[in-house]
This record gives sequence, structure tokens and C-alpha cells, in this order.
Amino acid sequence: MILFVCTGNICRSAMAEGLLAHDLAKAGSRLVVASAGTHGMTGGPATSHSVDVLAEHGINISGHRSSLLTDYLIAEADLIVVMTRVHESAVAALDQDARGRTFLAGEVPRLGGTVGPLQPEMNLREWVALLHSARGGHMTVGRMVDEVSDPYGMDRSVYEALYDRLSGMSSALCRLLAPG
Repeated sequence: MILFVCTGNICRSAMAEGLLAHDLAKAGSRLVVASAGTHGMTGGPATSHSVDVLAEHGINISGHRSSLLTDYLIAEADLIVVMTRVHESAVAALDQDARGRTFLAGEVPRLGGTVGPLQPEMNLREWVALLHSARGGHMTVGRMVDEVSDPYGMDRSVYEALYDRLSGMSSALCRLLAPG
């Protein structure tokens, strides 16, 4: 499972989940995508801007309901994609062993370009271990430019820019996880 993590699970991670699930399904992949938030309530809908912007691109997340990040979700996740270093710290606070599977959103496609696509003989955790090795043994997560800012409370144009950024990351990740 690929788990996206942000703060409230109603903007960034909800959009990222919807985008990657859509892209992977189009590519014929059976990989599971989920999302959760480090704070906020469980069961809340995605923001109207998140829903509307994705709907304009043929992706329906109107049924999304927020989930709180738990140690169970972390344990189940093969790849954890966080939006900021604060989210990485929240994951590590729940499960130190997950640090090697936790990456900033922009870090995954960048490192994935180094290690290459998931091979048929390899499972997702093995590929993620290669990603972690590509860090050069550093436990710090990504670069500042790998973070994705929170659009909550901002106007629609910010969500449209977020869509553009997440869509590019999702396309790159899909090419890595469902090659061919």
C-alpha cells in the first residue's frame, strides 16, 4: 500500500491519493493507495476546492472521508509519502521503523529516477528499500523543494497549482510503479 500523509487529510493527501489511484488504475496496476492526516477529525470530506479541481480532470474524490494517521496504517504501508518534514516527524513518532519507507512527495519521483522502475520480480517494499538506499544512508527526508505547501483556506487558484504539482508527481510515480 502507498500511504499519503498531510495534516487534515482533506486537501493535499486526499488529492494525491485520488490522482495516484486514478493513474495506477489507468495503467492496470493493482497497487492500493490510501491517505491519512496527522491532525483533524476522522470522517470529514475533502475540501470543495479539492473535489472540484480534481473533478475537472475526471477524478472523483467526492466520497473521500478523512482518516487519522495510526500506527496500524503505517505498519501496513509499503511506501509512505508525506507532504512536509513535520509529517515525517509525526510518522516517526508513531513508528521509528517506518523512517526508511517515508519520503517527501517530491523526493519519491526524484530518487525513483535514480533507482529505476519497480521490476516484475520485486515487491513494492523491495523497491522502496532501493529508494531509501539512494538517499546515501541519510535519515533526513528530502529537500525543502520536495515539500508540498498546505492550500487549506486559500482560493481555488492555489488548489489548481497544487493539482498541477501533484499531477506531475503522480504521473512520474505511476511510470515508476506501473511501467509499460
